[in-house]
Amino acid sequence: MAEKLAEATWTGFTKKQKLDLDDAALLKALAKFDKSDAGKPELQLAALDDIVEQIKKQVVALTKRKKELGDKPFNEAKDKLNGLLEAAEAAQKSIRSTKAADSEDEEDSPALMTTRMLPLLRELRKGEGAMHALICTAGKNTAVLIMRRAIATTRRKMLSDQVGAQGGAKFIVGECVYDESALTFSVQGQAAGLAKRLRQALLDQTGQRLKVRVRGEDGAMEDEGEDEGEGAQAQEQPAGVAEPSAAEVAYAARLDQIGPLLDAALKAKHAESTKLRALSGFASEKAGAQDFAGATKALDMMLQLLGAKGSAAPQANARQLEAALEVWRTERSKVVERLRALTKEIADAKLPDAKEAIIEVSAVFKQLTAEPRTGQQVKELTQWLLNDDVVDDVCEISEDIRTPLLEALQGVQRAIEAA
Repeated sequence: MAEKLAEATWTGFTKKQKLDLDDAALLKALAKFDKSDAGKPELQLAALDDIVEQIKKQVVALTKRKKELGDKPFNEAKDKLNGLLEAAEAAQKSIRSTKAADSEDEEDSPALMTTRMLPLLRELRKGEGAMHALICTAGKNTAVLIMRRAIATTRRKMLSDQVGAQGGAKFIVGECVYDESALTFSVQGQAAGLAKRLRQALLDQTGQRLKVRVRGEDGAMEDEGEDEGEGAQAQEQPAGVAEPSAAEVAYAARLDQIGPLLDAALKAKHAESTKLRALSGFASEKAGAQDFAGATKALDMMLQLLGAKGSAAPQANARQLEAALEVWRTERSKVVERLRALTKEIADAKLPDAKEAIIEVSAVFKQLTAEPRTGQQVKELTQWLLNDDVVDDVCEISEDIRTPLLEALQGVQRAIEAA
């Protein structure tokens, strides 16, 4: 039975088990969601994101106190947290699916082929059913649109504009699923040469480098490329370690954030619409070249345009903050890669406590906020880096990860104070 996402669910459990935990932040997040308005999905999603983050922090805190609590209380508390985490993630999925389905009823927008396709691709990669696809080719150019619902013929003009067709566009109808580590398109036509085109189109539109398979109506099939999450490199990753780079995760998160804002701005004929479209294209190009830091910077510039008030000083302060955050992202990325390598070294050593050690090391980089944009976030990260026992252990057995991160955080703090 799924856990109810409410403050009472967790407080009732801890009182019954007589657990004394530092869980005020989790309780606050649960209460915020419990009181949230179902008619405001953005606020609900923000509350759910906070719940997920706080649950993960509680698991880390519990793990450190495992010996003190004892096996049974520890396991029961962990199971309860996992139940809450599953409920939160299910709620996130439900709200996002509803939002995405509603967005498909909206008028045509370039975001339908970029930011709006990212959550759909994530769902497909989880093996969650099939979706409709419409492919447009013109000369050497290709565009693809993926949607949950059948794609109306009125969407064809949007794809035609995307490929720059001058009356010679060809449209191919199909559906796609994620099967055997590949995004697989079954099309009403021939497969020859289409897999390579689709892989490049997906890269250009979303920044995702996926293995693509195309099955034609004659049964012929062709593959192209290798999925970023597959292959020997991915197989070497220890269980529980995230595959995408920190920069890629930050880019994907920013895309999700900017999508609705960009749609609204273009529909309202924003004064900077031309610049916004140019920056959107530039970000896609950078992401396609795996320069996720550059792509994120372009998206940040778009956010500034969308929220600009015409004052030079705030814009300068915003640039200072973005520059400081870029330094933080770079140092964070280096640390994450080093910790991933360390977890592999631990796994290869096959020590008796290897699994627990891997969990602890993995928890370190999961605690590193991708973009600490508030003074409170910087303060919490600083205190955690200075006082966490696992960070101490990592610095002793591997290398000093604390100093470069603290220096980067100081730069972010100065930028926040100047803003």
